[in-house]
Amino acid sequence: MLHPVTGGKQEVLTAIKNAADAFTQNNAVVQKKMQEAFPDGAKREQVRQQIIKNLNEAYTGASQETTDARWFMPRTSMAGLAQSAMNNRALQAAPPAAAAGPQAAAAAAPALAPFEQFGPLDPGWIECVVDGFKTLLDGKAAFVQHRNLTDFLYAIPDQITIALVADWGADNDAARRVAKQIGANQPDRVIHLGDIYYAGQENEAGETLKIWPLADPGTGVIKPRTSFALNGNHEMFCGGRAYFGTVFKAFGQEASYFGLRNANWQILAFDTAYIEHRLPPPDDTPDTRLNSQWNWLVDKMQNSKRATILLSHHEPVSAFAQEQSDGAHLRQDFQKFLTAAGRPVFGWFFGHEHKCTFYDPPNVPYLGRLIGHGSIPHTPPPADQKPEPGCVAFSAMNFRANANGDAVSGFALLKFDGRNIDIHYIDEDGHLFKEEVWEAPLPD
Repeated sequence: MLHPVTGGKQEVLTAIKNAADAFTQNNAVVQKKMQEAFPDGAKREQVRQQIIKNLNEAYTGASQETTDARWFMPRTSMAGLAQSAMNNRALQAAPPAAAAGPQAAAAAAPALAPFEQFGPLDPGWIECVVDGFKTLLDGKAAFVQHRNLTDFLYAIPDQITIALVADWGADNDAARRVAKQIGANQPDRVIHLGDIYYAGQENEAGETLKIWPLADPGTGVIKPRTSFALNGNHEMFCGGRAYFGTVFKAFGQEASYFGLRNANWQILAFDTAYIEHRLPPPDDTPDTRLNSQWNWLVDKMQNSKRATILLSHHEPVSAFAQEQSDGAHLRQDFQKFLTAAGRPVFGWFFGHEHKCTFYDPPNVPYLGRLIGHGSIPHTPPPADQKPEPGCVAFSAMNFRANANGDAVSGFALLKFDGRNIDIHYIDEDGHLFKEEVWEAPLPD
């Protein structure tokens, strides 16, 4: 669960600075917690210096970010790890009050004499920092590759209901309301387009799985091949270890790229987070292991006349300058992908940006649907919102607010019936924001 005190930018910055000061001064609390975690003296000092470097990077990155969001959600991995550690400490001290905001939670935080919560002498805070940054020592989890081009491709019926939700792994009230609405619609499959907050750590992944819409209410077991998840940038803040491990095990999932296919449609989901905001082609791959994903995707395009729907965590386009700039590499990669595939893409669902926005031709060469409004509180867009200069025009945007005044959260429900897909965009309160029908073109 995301503790409200961790949603305030100033509170996060103060906690990071206190931790950086504590590790720099190597005070008695730091010495004790580091000795418990790293008995070897040489290793301990090496890790302490690394933590100092990480905390300073976290502070610099977080302080430079500008946002009007009601809940601070840093973009940098170091700040995300620090915020994750802060959340663990806050939950140790006291559970969050229902519907409380960051300021209210800060005011209600208990006094922790003789030390201040998140202060340089708070042993719980220092311990959480040590535990949180230890994940960096092991580096990235291994990227899973196929052995045969038929791997990771699963047949689905021509009539099936699939729920898509993105940026949902927050274990907060909004995520629970969305999960309840997903469950009420009884989908056959649920796919999360990525982001488990704050840093995709083991405990955060575990809490997210507990409220998974298709989890058995008694046992928590999730039937294999009914649920899938994409890799998000927050999962990679800790190297993706919980995603490639805990999440895969819970879902029976094999890789971070996969496909679902029936007679008329194929859904191709791919990893844009292992290398952030990229679908790198073989001639431009910082990590050659990702060649497997590219080759697998191109094969599915070249050897099927089905209409193709792409799923990714990151956005290729946006109506907003920062996100449009962030998507530049992914747009370039996509153009190379289209050339290699030799066929068009019908639709593309993505997240990362915490809004619900529709992009249509001729502004984009596919039906683009941003559904990143899965759980994170933010200010609702104004009803007269226009694309920022140099960005992409949109055909619809969800401007609704929920009962707390935050932008409403929601998901997409896809009902496949032969060549048609009836798509409902449903808000956390059950309100139908929009409905549309996609029709697969007849094969050539």
